[in-house]
Amino acid sequence: IRYDLEFTGFFRIIGRDRYPQSFTGFTRDATRIDFEGWKGSGAEFLIYVYLYSENESIIAECRLFDIDSGQQVVGKRFQARPEWRRSLAHQFSDEIVLYLTGNAGIATSQIAFSVRESVDVKEIYVADYDGANLRRVTQHNAVTILPQFSPDRNRLAYVSYKDRYPFLYIYDLASGASRPLSKEVGLNASPTWAPSGDELAIVLSKDGNAEIYLVDDDGSNQRRLTNDRALDTSPTFSPDGRQIAFVSDRQGVGQGFAMDANGGNVRRLSFQGGQSVGPAWSPNGRHIAYVGTVRGQGTEIFIMDADGSNSRQLTNSPGISEAPAWSADSRHIMFSSNRTGLSQLWTVNIETGEERRVPNIEQFSEGPTWGPRRH
Repeated sequence: IRYDLEFTGFFRIIGRDRYPQSFTGFTRDATRIDFEGWKGSGAEFLIYVYLYSENESIIAECRLFDIDSGQQVVGKRFQARPEWRRSLAHQFSDEIVLYLTGNAGIATSQIAFSVRESVDVKEIYVADYDGANLRRVTQHNAVTILPQFSPDRNRLAYVSYKDRYPFLYIYDLASGASRPLSKEVGLNASPTWAPSGDELAIVLSKDGNAEIYLVDDDGSNQRRLTNDRALDTSPTFSPDGRQIAFVSDRQGVGQGFAMDANGGNVRRLSFQGGQSVGPAWSPNGRHIAYVGTVRGQGTEIFIMDADGSNSRQLTNSPGISEAPAWSADSRHIMFSSNRTGLSQLWTVNIETGEERRVPNIEQFSEGPTWGPRRH
């Protein structure tokens, strides 16, 4: 809970040195809390959690108190198997965030990304947003990269060389089954889900160069959206599904463009020097994150307003930062960075600028996708 709340950027957790001298721990009787003593700590709210076992389950009685009034403002009772105890903490964290900010938290969300297992093998892994409960989901024994969560978080679209060439696949997280999405001749890349969850935009080169197509989630009903001699790639849908941002070098180096979801009304978004690639539209529709080239430094994560205005740099570190992915609350961006010498997952808070390495994951990791909340 401490990690979840500090991660939001909204809260500060007081140190134990500021606890009331009389405090030795909570009992199951919450009416015995010394609120007068807690008022001297400088804290505004008190989190109370009492855990016990019952019939092979863990019970968590979770309360949030307003210290000044001594009144309970949030109360939840959770029950789960012992192995799901972390999930209980995340759920209550999200309840606290919802009550105190008016917006649901993201502690119950998951991430997916690729991990390098050997020189020639990368596999897709899934973890909690804080890197815990790491598990491998693909076993293709090949380069398997760039997963994308479906809107219902039940499926992953991704790229794999498991059949020798770069083809697109969809993995069902419940059943563990994987099926082809596109196995066209040439490039098959950049799968991204439409908000409806029944269509994807993908990049194919079967007609001579990289173009963006729309397909149903079973790979059928293929429709071409772009038609230009330049390379068009990296599509990302607006949250209402009406627009697609993408990358094209039709006016020189790769820059961000947008078009209507039917391929019409193409307009340029980014105008900074160097390349602007890898766009990702925020869930609230207000911003587009992207990767920009910084002279003498490498690549960094930027955001701009959805109309291309007010571009600003978010990260600032030597090396390569790439593959931005938004949290469900549109306040955080996860990305991969080799700033430590090893590609790992990092996050940046778009309001405070605070950058954090995702804990609990020590392997070479890249290309994250950030799923929706799980409740």
